[in-house]
Amino acid sequence: MDPLSDVLALLEPISYRVGGFEAGGAWSIRFDAYDAGIKCYALAAGSCWITVEGPDAPVLLEEGDCFLLPHGLSFEIASDPGLPAEDYRPHFVGSPEGAVVQLNGGGEVTVLGSHFQFAGPHAEMLLGLLPPLVHLHGETDRLTLRWAFDRMRQELAVARPGSVLIAQHLAHMIFIQALRLHLGEGKDISWVSALSDRQIGAAIAAIHRDPARRWTVERLAAEVGMSRSGFAARFKQLAGEGPIEYLTRWRMLLAGRNLSRGDAVGTVAHSLGYESESAFSTAFKRVTGSTPRQRSQIARSPV
Repeated sequence: MDPLSDVLALLEPISYRVGGFEAGGAWSIRFDAYDAGIKCYALAAGSCWITVEGPDAPVLLEEGDCFLLPHGLSFEIASDPGLPAEDYRPHFVGSPEGAVVQLNGGGEVTVLGSHFQFAGPHAEMLLGLLPPLVHLHGETDRLTLRWAFDRMRQELAVARPGSVLIAQHLAHMIFIQALRLHLGEGKDISWVSALSDRQIGAAIAAIHRDPARRWTVERLAAEVGMSRSGFAARFKQLAGEGPIEYLTRWRMLLAGRNLSRGDAVGTVAHSLGYESESAFSTAFKRVTGSTPRQRSQIARSPV
């Protein structure tokens, strides 16, 4: 798999809520902050405004736009950002999975999407590096996502056997596609944007392909046809950390997953290229803040 697929598989995203709403007239809804996961929605029809908690100004959303909310911040979505916002609960709490809620009779604006949570313990590797609002609004973005959202709208409009499951799979596909489109814009300084660089992306792919190899800066630079100094400087510029720091962090993410699945500490250490358990344990605690045995014990603890 490619590095983005590796990380998404490691995070084990779960779509646990799909649906949306249709609105008409003047309206404004306030949604509370949420503890976990990411919201991924799109304007299937009409236009409206979104205001995310923080200093940024309201953003206009138009038909075909897609937006991600990765930080769990409270937000308001409205026909006019100057309107006083109503609490979302009277309108949405108690609605069935896959429901499209009607606000003011609907008919003008349709918002569809999903709220994902992650079974994997390292969501911050992905979500922490995204901006509070990822807004995809280019014409190419709209064309790429339009089929999936049109299909989701059809599935949610008429309840048929399997409709919610199909909508959940469509939402997962939209989420991955939205991340890929955002990645292609190359606006952020993080490993996500670094993937879009041909040479640095190739180096990250090499690390993911063989994390146990005794990588050095020199070997990674040679792998992608760059000088050691030029490679190290460009990697840090794009990814926000050096190549060996990235390698170590990726190894510890894999280690955390394997320990959570019950693998022995020594087995995990050797599978990731460490010759001794003590060296691995030191690196794991430095990166994660806990020891490998503590991670294993948490995994074995009853919920």
